Amino acid sequence: MTRLHRDTLVCLGIALGSVVLLAWVIPAYTPPYPGYGASPALVPNVAVSIMLVMSILALVRNSLIIWWGKADSSGESDYPEEGDSASFTQVGPAKLMHLILFMVPCALLIPALDWIGFIPASILFLLVMQYLVGRRTVVGPVLLAVAMSALMYVVMRYGFSVPIPGT
Repeated sequence: MTRLHRDTLVCLGIALGSVVLLAWVIPAYTPPYPGYGASPALVPNVAVSIMLVMSILALVRNSLIIWWGKADSSGESDYPEEGDSASFTQVGPAKLMHLILFMVPCALLIPALDWIGFIPASILFLLVMQYLVGRRTVVGPVLLAVAMSALMYVVMRYGFSVPIPGT
């Protein structure tokens, strides 16, 4: 499988995941509109819509490269492969396992908010994400996770009067 095909599959997965989030996850797990201010679904819908549009644009770009002329008569593509200095992105090719390692905790966060509540779910989520990015100490990540979860709870609950799941 070439880098072009792998990138196309990743973009397709992101697009399908975005459609699932927009069609089912966000409407199912967003609290009802309180009647004032912005809807609680506004920010998630905008963020996921941006992801969907960007992945569709990348799919269109890759489709154009595959089907319209980037391959010469010998069947070789001008699309940069791994290790080429002329790649489209500075970060290099998509690493599927790395993406999956980050997507699984994100996907489990929304149901966990209802199952175990906001504070435990957010602390657990932040600890897992810090572990995945390389923080291997104990005290720093625990303090950060507890402080951020408490701060977000206080700001959202008492500052903005937003209903918090699981409380």
